[in-house]
Amino acid sequence: MYNKGLFHDWVPKPVMLLLLIVFLFPILFVSGIYASNSSQMISDLGILPEHISMARYAMYIGMGVILPLMGRIKTYLRSKEMMITCLSMLALLSIVCATTSSPYVLIFSSFFIGIFKLLALLDVVMIVMVIISPSGERGMFYSIFYPLSISSGQISTFITAKIAYNLQWQSVYIIMAIILLVLVLLAVIFMHNLRFSKKVPLYYFDWFSMLLYVVSLMFLNYIFSFSKQQDWFHSFNIKISLIAFFFFIIWFFYRQSKLKRPYISLGIFTKKSYLQGFSLLMFLGLFLSSGTIQSTYTSGVLGYDSVTNSLLNVAMVIGVVMAGFISFYGFKRNLSMKYFIMFGFASFTLYAIYMYFVVTTVIDFEYLIIPMILKGLGMTVLYIGIWYYSYKDLGMSDFLPGATFLIVIRSFLGVGFFSAIVAWFYYKLQLVSLSDLSVGMDTVNLAPQGGGMAVYKRVKIQSIIAATKIMYGYYIIGGIVVLTYLTILRFNALHYRRLILIKKIINRESIKGYRFRKVKTKKEEIIIDSVGAAM
Repeated sequence: MYNKGLFHDWVPKPVMLLLLIVFLFPILFVSGIYASNSSQMISDLGILPEHISMARYAMYIGMGVILPLMGRIKTYLRSKEMMITCLSMLALLSIVCATTSSPYVLIFSSFFIGIFKLLALLDVVMIVMVIISPSGERGMFYSIFYPLSISSGQISTFITAKIAYNLQWQSVYIIMAIILLVLVLLAVIFMHNLRFSKKVPLYYFDWFSMLLYVVSLMFLNYIFSFSKQQDWFHSFNIKISLIAFFFFIIWFFYRQSKLKRPYISLGIFTKKSYLQGFSLLMFLGLFLSSGTIQSTYTSGVLGYDSVTNSLLNVAMVIGVVMAGFISFYGFKRNLSMKYFIMFGFASFTLYAIYMYFVVTTVIDFEYLIIPMILKGLGMTVLYIGIWYYSYKDLGMSDFLPGATFLIVIRSFLGVGFFSAIVAWFYYKLQLVSLSDLSVGMDTVNLAPQGGGMAVYKRVKIQSIIAATKIMYGYYIIGGIVVLTYLTILRFNALHYRRLILIKKIINRESIKGYRFRKVKTKKEEIIIDSVGAAM
């Protein structure tokens, strides 16, 4: 006997809905690294910020590598077994993160948190999708679930910042571990012990390819995280890591092309929308890397602490909710996906324009709310639009392999690549600005101005402002380039009837009786896109 739900039949429907919410949000919030308390971890543990970045990216790598195995695990284990195992491991790994002083243990734990987090989300998000969109329409589901998960994530970041500020950064992990153990108890009581479908064994799975994929991405993770600290290719470690990455990733793709049952089918790279989604996700990573510039400005110039920075990010919730309404209306009206995605990048460009003009030494908190709304609007629209468009031409068999690469591109490769470049370039711009501003400092008497160190602090602030303005100027140029690229990019198949009509008009031929009508086609969606929504 099979049961595609999660809970016993004797559980009332309202209680089931409440339990879904209780399970969903803690699993969404759990992480190996919480951005709001990362600065406290760095100072307390005496580790580098690069270790924190590497641990954060390791979690997304863990999410990506487990995807090809998720379908097999879903049929091999009962839902109750998988949920209890994942929640218990997440609680254990959270305690490890709270008690360890080794950055390598932190990276290792964060990687496995990504694996167990996505496995735990699988069952919950599938049921939530059926509730939100019974017809299986992915667009409608994204329009509701993405804003809900993103906005709740921003609010939870503020809550964790308050906890870490009032207590200790370890308290966030301990509290999350306690919540997860409570969920284990609820799973034991309320979840049924029936299978989702017929049991399928795990043999014939290519574990070695999975290992190659993990090793190659972790080498790339090291490059992205430590490139600025190691001064890029002046470092022997960066050179060796780059060579190792290319060696293992080429070996990985060569192995996939030769296996009868590959870890990831390479047929997905023949789909036009999927390849275009790759480029769009990389552009998204460019704009998401602007968080480095913003946090440096608000902390270094305005003097915001982690709680105030988290409160500023809560303003993004307004834009996130607006994006949900716009997306819902767009999918309902079958609006063009091209202009929908252009709208998202235009919002990011407007965010950069606004920040370019408001960056000063002193600014009221309220003036930063509007750019944060634009940032939340653009981010949510692009999360929904690009993910939806990338899967337009993929079938059910290509879903998990496709998600494996898309998650890594969106959350690791795009953000990591541009964050590494932006951080290095931003640092160089600060040095240049500091050098330009300090040219005449030795020709004046600094004693009446508080001494050399007092003047140095003011010059340092001015150098950060100058570098910040330059970087936002480059983001504006990048936004214009991306919008130009999207203008000439063809999202849909070529409409030959339209070309015939244009040719007739140019040749001044009669078009009387010529019916030019756009034929709308609707394909029944059968893919339950739970993994994309969970990310």
